[in-house]
This record gives sequence, C-alpha cells and structure tokens, in this order.
Amino acid sequence: MAFKYTLQCDTLPWVGYNVLEEPDVVLGAAREAGYDGVDLPGNPQAVDAGEWRRRVEDAGLAVPEVLAAWGYYHAGEERNLASTDPAKRARAVQYAKDTVDLAADLGASFTELCAAQPAVPQLPFPLEPVETLRGNFRQSIREICAHAAPRGITILLEPLNTYEGLPEVLTTLYQAVNYVDELGLDNLGVQPDVFHMNVEEGSIPDALRYAGSRIKHFHLNETNHCQHGTGHADYQEIFRILKGIGYDGYLCTYMPKTTQAVLQSAPGNPFLPEGASAGGGARPDLVEVLTGLLGFLRETERTVDQSRGFYEAGGFRP
Repeated sequence: MAFKYTLQCDTLPWVGYNVLEEPDVVLGAAREAGYDGVDLPGNPQAVDAGEWRRRVEDAGLAVPEVLAAWGYYHAGEERNLASTDPAKRARAVQYAKDTVDLAADLGASFTELCAAQPAVPQLPFPLEPVETLRGNFRQSIREICAHAAPRGITILLEPLNTYEGLPEVLTTLYQAVNYVDELGLDNLGVQPDVFHMNVEEGSIPDALRYAGSRIKHFHLNETNHCQHGTGHADYQEIFRILKGIGYDGYLCTYMPKTTQAVLQSAPGNPFLPEGASAGGGARPDLVEVLTGLLGFLRETERTVDQSRGFYEAGGFRP
C-alpha cells in the first residue's frame, strides 16, 4: 500500500509562507504538488472551522491532524500539561480541549500532546521529581482523551527532544508507548518525529519497531531541519519498517529550514517574537519546494517497495 502524504502547514514560515495569511496559495500549491492532505495549525482563535473545511475540501485535500502549539516560542505562553501548578496545568488542558474541538469541526482525526519545556528550560533534569511530573501528565492525558473520544478525535503523544521537552517526561518513543499501554485508552496513540528521535533514541529503527501499531501519524523532519536527504536520517530504513508494521496512516512533511531573511519574510509569521523586524528575503516558489520534497519521498518509497518485493518473492521478510 502506498503512503499518503500531508503537509505540515505550521512550518511553512521556514520557506516564507503562512497558511493563515495566504490560504489559497498554500492549498493550491499542496494540491498541485500532489499532496493528499494538509495538517493545520492548532489556533482555535484564528481558524474558522467551517470556512477552512470548505477551503480544504474544495482543494481536494484532507485534514488528517490539527497540530497543537506546545513550545513556548511557538505558543507565546507556557502550556505545561505536567505542571505542578494547578492553574497552569488547567490552562494547558483547556487549550488542548479547544484544539480537539477545532479538529473535530475540521473533520480531522488527530491532535497531539507534548510535554514541552517551560519558558525557562530545565536541564539536565526538571526542577521537580520526574514521577510527579509524569503523574500530572497522565492525568492531563486522561482528561483530554475523555473530551476527545465522543468527538471522534484520537490523541497522539509526540516525544520532544530533551532541549525542547521536559526531560524524562515525554522525550522518547519508549516513554510514549508506556503511557499508551498503561492508560489503555482507545483514542490514544503515538506520533514519532524523525528530528526528535535523532536526538533521543539509541536506535530509530528499534524504537519504531517497538512502537509498532501504536503509531498513528508520522512526522518526517530531517535531522538537521533542512531539506529531506541532506541530513543523516535513513529514510529507506524508516519506510521499510513502517511498511513492515503495516502502517497505513499519513506521512507528514516539514518544510526545510532556509535563511533568517526568508523566515522573516513570511506574512504574519507566528514564529517571530514581538518587536522583531521583518526580513526582505526572496522566498522560493512554493510549488517547486513541495514538488521537490514529495518527489524525494516518493522515489524513496518506490525503492523500498522494489526491494521488499524482491526479497519477499524469494521467501524472505526483511
């Protein structure tokens, strides 16, 4: 079975675009490049679900996931689902519930939870006991999944590397799997991200095999945040494992990091801190960027399918 591909719209500012400011440009480019879907930003205040659902359907695309914003640099506030401060945790839980509602209204299947670092990072270990933080995080997961279940939304746990996520709370796929298995909730799964796995996992292939069928959505984000194939992610091995475990969800592609000038040229760029000056970078043609990304991934998939076919025809199972 061929993979389906979706575009991570929250990362478009890296190449000078903003889906909320230029929706027709982005949706048209995604369709022309051959994408199956677009993952939209988890911004309930800025996204009119009815309008966006119509736009996406008119473009012949799907919305597999609404990506919530958990990092302080992205969210503009601390959204800490593991916080020992009840008010802070409640605010983060409410944001998650609002994002679930948005996802349901958009016809999406997923939204994700992360245990992000607070505004002032805590390294190499959190200031509070890890088990206390994990207990708070488990309770947040329960509350959010209970809200999401009747709305048909599956919650995905995305581990962040230690420099972006609270250390030892949700930084590896093994920790994500432990939460899923311990809580036993029907609408809880795992969302790996190649960039974060590259930092945290001893072996990306072993971690993916261990997570297995718990993987519901997958983030393809190169190890150096640049163009796919320019880092050291082994895409053939990743694709081979996903096909081997019967993964039938979407592969979500991130935009490659370009230059500061291009990043700051994105209209209404949500990643720019208040007071930062806009750049004057000449942004690349979006159709060309997306076509290149998808072309690399589909060629990799074809190579993997050919090798699997060759070995399986001989009675082997790689």
